Amino acid sequence: MKTLYVTQHFKNVDEIQINLIEKDKPILKTGECLIKIISSGINPSDALAATGYFHHANLPRIPGRDFAGIVVEGPAEWKGKAVWGTGGAAGISSDGTQTEFMTLCADDFAECPKTLDPIIAGAQPLPYVTAYYGLVKRAHIQANETVLVIGALGQVGSAAMSICHWKKCHTIALVRGKESLEKAKALGWNAIDGDEKNLAEKIKSANHGKPVNVILNSVGNIYWDELMKSLAEFGRIVTIGARDNTREVTINLFDLYRANQDLIGINSVSLDFKDNAILLNELKIGFETNQLTPLSVEKDMIFSPENASEAYKIVLKGSPKRAVIKFL
Repeated sequence: MKTLYVTQHFKNVDEIQINLIEKDKPILKTGECLIKIISSGINPSDALAATGYFHHANLPRIPGRDFAGIVVEGPAEWKGKAVWGTGGAAGISSDGTQTEFMTLCADDFAECPKTLDPIIAGAQPLPYVTAYYGLVKRAHIQANETVLVIGALGQVGSAAMSICHWKKCHTIALVRGKESLEKAKALGWNAIDGDEKNLAEKIKSANHGKPVNVILNSVGNIYWDELMKSLAEFGRIVTIGARDNTREVTINLFDLYRANQDLIGINSVSLDFKDNAILLNELKIGFETNQLTPLSVEKDMIFSPENASEAYKIVLKGSPKRAVIKFL
């Protein structure tokens, strides 16, 4: 079977080489299912792992965290079903999903929404799980609350905007630059430009003069002081990312506890296949009722295993488009 394989880490993006090798099809153990992989999305974390960015990135390994596929062997109730999943450290500290066949226990994946094409489905799990876990499971967003989504045009940000719509929350999309602002407004979003001055006041103005209830923060400390100024009593900041040089903040603990505010950290690596399967089962309802909008996958971002290196380079260079490896 065709399998992508990482045998070394590359510091130079242009030198990244994801090997394509032939491996024997895995042998089923008791309680496992054999899954024919149809597609596997390439996440920014997958691409970063190819550079050795994460201390827990082991060599050699099969990359990939997300997948969609068909159960071809296993318990009768699963055989022939379309399934999807994602694994926290899969493809980084252990073998991942970018291979023609893989084995998982039935609790480690979920049935794919019937409304999703399997190529598109393989691009959804991690962005949607990250946004859903952060906003719904940890921040407990409620109908009519206002959620500020930083980087709303990104993959997790777009998923977050869709989830907030599903849960009947009001949203404010924080993007950067006039071009991104125009894109966000073209989508019908209530959007503001993060490059503007007096950001806290701009955020409140976009919320009818009131502070916001929840903030999804993917950019570390870049807007931190302004975010704290714009957060309501009983407000929650959910942080899902902090790249190098954006990790240190100063917090006034007196103000924090007096306002009953929560700071919530989300690390998707902590959620294994089983944890994510539970979340994907809950998200399935939103997709099948067309209340969740899948992340788009353009034709030029669907790559064969033979062209995986090109795909990884594109993702690592910061392409906002969703890339997918297609195994067919």
